[in-house]
Parts: sequence; structure tokens; C-alpha cells
Amino acid sequence: VHRVTAVDVAATVASVLVEAHAQQIALTTDLAPFVDDVQVALSVAGLTGAIYAEVAPNRAQAGALDATVTGCIAAVAASGSIVTSAAGAGRAGALIAPTHICVVRDEQIVGGLHELFDGNVLAEAGSLFALQSGPSRSADIEKVLILGVHGPGNVHLIIVAPD
Repeated sequence: VHRVTAVDVAATVASVLVEAHAQQIALTTDLAPFVDDVQVALSVAGLTGAIYAEVAPNRAQAGALDATVTGCIAAVAASGSIVTSAAGAGRAGALIAPTHICVVRDEQIVGGLHELFDGNVLAEAGSLFALQSGPSRSADIEKVLILGVHGPGNVHLIIVAPD
């Protein structure tokens, strides 16, 4: 978890991607209003970020992604989950690459699931949203724990504190 102000979001994203040795990077539309600044910071770092909506239809290109950078609808403090939607990140935007960076504005953080489902927090989610709580784990085959079955193995939250 990285806690930054809005002016430091782009540089933090670029730094995490450089540290992860990411080359194939995609940015989702729910990253607004940070997309332009992130693109500039990536360029300065010698990286290029494609728009995820343009990459997603090409399975080979989407499968070759090293990292995705997304926004989210909400983050749930009690479970450490983020809420993404098909409207903002596509169906797999936060799940397809080994490294996922999610930019969360401070006001998007809710205490728990009751707060998430009460009120209008999910109003912009549309009909499909997902709660994601980190790399997958499974022990359903012969009770042997397997880590990283699907989804990113390296997840970074960048929490944008109020200025």
C-alpha cells in the first residue's frame, strides 16, 4: 500500500512498474483523472502504457501484459478488497496481468460490506462488479494449498489522500 497525494500518483505508479520490471502495461478508463499524468510519468521512465480497452480484444496482446493500472469503485477496509466493474476496467482488467496497481481515492474507502451495499456506493458499477482481495489461493484438490491459481500475484494499492 502506498499513501500519496494526487500530485504523486503518477510518479508512484511509474516507480512501482519500474521496480516490477513491467514492459507491457495497460491502463483502464476508471483510472481517470490520473491517466494523462500516468502516461507522462511512464514516458519519463522509458515505459509505455496502452489503453486497456484497445488491448483487451486481442487475446495474445492481453495475455502478454505484465501489469495493469486501474481505478476502482470502492475499497473495503475490513476485508482489504477492492471493487472493480466491467464498466471501468473491462471484465479482466484487474485480473489478467501478474502485477496490478489500483489507484484508490481516499473517499472511495468504506469500512465494511454493509457500508458498501448500503446507499449509492455501487451505483456506477453497472450489472457486473467484482470484489478482489489479492492473489488467489485454493486448497480444494486433495487439500493441498496452491497459491496464484489465477489473478495477479503482485498487487499494489495507491491510496490518494486529500490534499
